[in-house]
Amino acid sequence: MSTESKNVALVFGASGISGWAVTKNLLSYPTATTFSRVIGLTNRPVDLENIQLPTDDSRLEIYSGINLRGELSEVVALMKDKIPNVDQVTHMYYCAYSNATAYSQDVMQLRDLNVHMTGNAVHATDEVCPNLKFLVLQTGTNNYGVAVFQYQDKIEINPPLKESQPRIPSPYGDEIFYYGQVDLIKEAQKGKSWKWCEVRPDAIVVSASLGFTPGTTSMSFLEPVALFLSLWRYVNGPNAEVPFLGTGPNYRHTNTDSSQDTIAKSEIYLSVVKPDEANGEAFNTADYATPTSWIERWPIMTSYFGLKGTPPIEPAETTYPADKWWNEHQDDYKRMCAEYGLRERQIPPESWIFTLVAGYSYLKRDRHMSLDKIRSLGFNEELQVGEGHFIGFGRMVAANIIPKPEILLEGTHGL
Repeated sequence: MSTESKNVALVFGASGISGWAVTKNLLSYPTATTFSRVIGLTNRPVDLENIQLPTDDSRLEIYSGINLRGELSEVVALMKDKIPNVDQVTHMYYCAYSNATAYSQDVMQLRDLNVHMTGNAVHATDEVCPNLKFLVLQTGTNNYGVAVFQYQDKIEINPPLKESQPRIPSPYGDEIFYYGQVDLIKEAQKGKSWKWCEVRPDAIVVSASLGFTPGTTSMSFLEPVALFLSLWRYVNGPNAEVPFLGTGPNYRHTNTDSSQDTIAKSEIYLSVVKPDEANGEAFNTADYATPTSWIERWPIMTSYFGLKGTPPIEPAETTYPADKWWNEHQDDYKRMCAEYGLRERQIPPESWIFTLVAGYSYLKRDRHMSLDKIRSLGFNEELQVGEGHFIGFGRMVAANIIPKPEILLEGTHGL
């Protein structure tokens, strides 16, 4: 066996938006032989028939029941019991996240829970994986305070956002759990041979906004919007106008889209190709460096569904009631699923909250990032504006969640 193929990857949160993409890309990037094993860990059981991973690849292993919310000793015991030859792991990617209290309890509880989970994963891996070479932590642009909504008037954001910017001071930055995650990894690394880095996609809270996962999630606005637009097209016909779902300010402000494949590849690149240079550093990552707004992206996004995306209904101080429209057209949705043989999906209330509030209204400022640092290490993967959306939509088509584009562009239905 070559030295290269002795690499063994361990992914926490493999069924989530980011973890699923990391798991998928580890099997082929940067080469198809970089990793001899790719081990995905989940808390809840995974539907292997619909996971959209190459389950016929003998290198892929998925294990469920790894609950990071418990005690460290329990996590260590579970990893030893469930994962054969866990000591072979050389690279760990932490993409787990819990929003269990995000909509019902104090954000500080959410912070403490996620720091606790990260600590369990890091310390357990450090204990049971003596061959560990590199650890990747995925965080997000809330490092810069863009989603600390209660203190938006207190936090100064001056894009392009750069990794060298200082942390948001207390008390305004106290809820940002990324800081606690980074601090515990720095402490855990002392005296150890393994290296680590932090990767920051342009994202809300933790998850990539341009993401798809075969399982139900409340942390991606892509699937709810894709379902909404598919049904809008079904009900209203081809070339129907559809107003932007968010507010006027959100429509105009700029950011740098981060889709799940770009994020995954950047994390693998840093850990495998540039581990020495990346050690102890943070890196922004995105599909492209040029700032864009929904003015450019909304028409592109809606064109996939044969629709004409239009600006928000002025003055657009609130979001379009897409959730209300969706609920009122559930009979149409069931007919669409029956007609096209689609898997019916539920959009829970928290998904609409994340989509319409966090994704389309609260981020009222420019927040685009600088990619100079990661580009300086040679990571130049880039997608065109809107391409990340289309990749995500294509995966939903493959998962039988939305109709194929050619079907959407045919005739009129539901009128």
